[in-house]
Amino acid sequence: MSNTLEGFSSSASTFNADMDFAFWMHIWVSVALFLSVVVPMFYFAWKYRADKVKNEEIGTLTHHTALEITWTVIPIIAVMFFFYYGNTTMKMFRTMPAESQSIVIDVEGSKWKWKYEYPANKAGHVHKIGGVYKKPTIDENGKVVEAGSMGISALYVPVNTNIILKMTAPVNDVIHSYYVPAFRMKEDVVPGRTTKQWFNASKVGEYDVECAEYCGTDHSYMYSKIVVMEKDAYEKWFEGAAEDTPKGNFAKDGKALYAQNGCASCHSIDSDATLVGPSLKGIGSKYDSQYLSDAVTNPDKDVPEGFYPGIMPAFKLSPEDLATLVKYMETGK
Repeated sequence: MSNTLEGFSSSASTFNADMDFAFWMHIWVSVALFLSVVVPMFYFAWKYRADKVKNEEIGTLTHHTALEITWTVIPIIAVMFFFYYGNTTMKMFRTMPAESQSIVIDVEGSKWKWKYEYPANKAGHVHKIGGVYKKPTIDENGKVVEAGSMGISALYVPVNTNIILKMTAPVNDVIHSYYVPAFRMKEDVVPGRTTKQWFNASKVGEYDVECAEYCGTDHSYMYSKIVVMEKDAYEKWFEGAAEDTPKGNFAKDGKALYAQNGCASCHSIDSDATLVGPSLKGIGSKYDSQYLSDAVTNPDKDVPEGFYPGIMPAFKLSPEDLATLVKYMETGK
């Protein structure tokens, strides 16, 4: 398994249908125009090839009004379709709902993490959520000076609610891009400026977020989640003050846990490729569940030959999540 985003085949926001229609309309009209040129070209090249036509049969056609009008009007109509659906779809994305009817969340993108800051709740508490993968520090002799650590930031939102994101990056940072495939949403995050985007999630669940603008060495670690919750569960969390990781009823299978905890960044599970750490392909036939559990929660207990201790951080998972993750490592399901 590679570090890839999920969500291209799912539809989880209110404007997905319009976006997908505009996309496929562009594709099929373009295919039709392409075939209308290429098919006749090959047909005439075959029909009038040199061994089928004598020189004395070749005539000169200088003008055909109907044909000229046809090949002018049809592309114009196609371009107008492109413009209409492209423009209406863009307006839908760019027309922000009223802030008074939305939840406004500040987002900061920086090398290489996402941070979220919510408005104050009734008690005055402000939820601030941030997480980043920190690679271990290794000296010139290969010794680990500082162990790595893992944290995944997540944006928690209620279902069927307008969410406005006000996004920026530190002045001395670089351009990032906030990309959510399941919402068909992507917006640049520019140092020293504030850009805005909005969405209304229509389904409860977890959805991948990643930076879509190459931003440097650890670009691939700039990973986050949007967790869409039932409204009552969100309100209970938002009005609290102590817990920034709500326990929603969203799906959390082994594959999701594997991606969410960054395992795919360091371990291939469907090939023999060595990434940062060893491949996990077929590992269920080599080791038992206890060994795999220890490898997740205490990775320095038994380090594979050829690798160094301190590289992999220790993960603190609930017993249920740990069992689900281990099962996925064993079976791929």
